[in-house]
Amino acid sequence: MKKFELVKNKYGYYEVDKKPGIEELSDYYKEKYYQNGEGAYNAEEKYSDDEIKFFLNKIEQKFQAAVNVCPELLGDGKSFLDIGAGEGWALNYFSGLNWNCLGLDFSDYGCATNNPDQVSNLLVGDIYSNLETLFKEGRKFDMVLLDNVLEHVIDPLCLLTDIKEIVSEKGVLIVEVPNDFSIVQTELYDKKYISAKYWLAFPDHLSYFNKDGLESLAKDAGWNIERTITAYPIDTNLFNPNTNYIKNRSLGKSCHNSRVTIENLLHSISVEKTNKLYEAMAELGLGREIIMIMA
Repeated sequence: MKKFELVKNKYGYYEVDKKPGIEELSDYYKEKYYQNGEGAYNAEEKYSDDEIKFFLNKIEQKFQAAVNVCPELLGDGKSFLDIGAGEGWALNYFSGLNWNCLGLDFSDYGCATNNPDQVSNLLVGDIYSNLETLFKEGRKFDMVLLDNVLEHVIDPLCLLTDIKEIVSEKGVLIVEVPNDFSIVQTELYDKKYISAKYWLAFPDHLSYFNKDGLESLAKDAGWNIERTITAYPIDTNLFNPNTNYIKNRSLGKSCHNSRVTIENLLHSISVEKTNKLYEAMAELGLGREIIMIMA
């Protein structure tokens, strides 16, 4: 892949100028994701019970945030689409609610390794081709999850606009993206706690969203923003030299474990109060992710 430059677009977030072509990106992802254990998913290190609880807790928080604005989502028999289903944790969670679930991903390796009972709910292959098939079939879903996908696509506006066609009348779209060029990252870089912009990840990430930029993009695609939350601001660890996992990569695991413990504790106290905390953090521009509920 060639070198890249970033430009701030009309929505107020950065994106790659002169993005790679569809075929170039397709070849890249085929090489990265279609290999067992050689791409994004690695089975060598198993998740702990606390990590699995953390994954499912985060999905429950998103679900409760969505239910808060759309109570019609409660009940059996709803339909769920996970675009970029990864290791299958969301499929696991919503199957447990007796929902009808479908996941799209380039590979079934991560799902087969972590949630093998969900492989039957997974449609494997080029995500965008399979998504186009769903559009043509007129399929509708009560909830669509786009978790760490939008930053990868060439045309985010087009994808968000197209997804409107498959969300049911009283359904929701949940979009999660990294919170990039955030106030924390800017402070870290300006004050030299870090020497490089570690969040840049070309060609995997073509867009670098902030809250206002994602909101403007979504509104242009015809969505109403119902609620925005974030997640634990793990990058605040970088202000402390004893926990700066960018300068000392060996500290990464302990920082991750600390996040898992704290987030699980907050969740155990109250899901809704945790969401309110993360809603306030999102307003401040904090948190490593942006999680937006759209209808």
